[in-house]
Amino acid sequence: MTQITGGFSASDAHVGMSAAGVTFVDISGSAASVAPGEQTRKSGEVYTHSGDTAIITGGKREPLEVEIKIVYTEGTGDPFEVIRAAFEAKTPYYFRWSPKGYVTGAFTFTSDAAVITGLTYPDTDAGTGDPCMCAFKFKTAKVTKSALVT
Repeated sequence: MTQITGGFSASDAHVGMSAAGVTFVDISGSAASVAPGEQTRKSGEVYTHSGDTAIITGGKREPLEVEIKIVYTEGTGDPFEVIRAAFEAKTPYYFRWSPKGYVTGAFTFTSDAAVITGLTYPDTDAGTGDPCMCAFKFKTAKVTKSALVT
């Protein structure tokens, strides 16, 4: 196989969040990483008296959990505070990310309404000059891939 030539860095990725799934607020300036977990599918198996292998069937897709790490800031409308409030109130949110950035035609991945399942409060480390970070996880039934329209 010939080596691919279309690889790119996700250093300029786009990350957005939305309360209603219509208008997304760009949080790329505070998001440091998006780490989707593995989405799996239910499966079943049975063995019969005839044959040497199982009969395997596929079921429904299981939910997907995604972690987003962000820079901690203390403004009332900043991403950490919005996410913290949504987490405490069990308010669903929609999230999207585009590894190639906010450019027309770039593939974007958009969650269905998601439940924020985890919140990591700001860390501190006196021995480093790194920015203060926090993170959150959300769980969604599925992610839809589409071309970004800017």
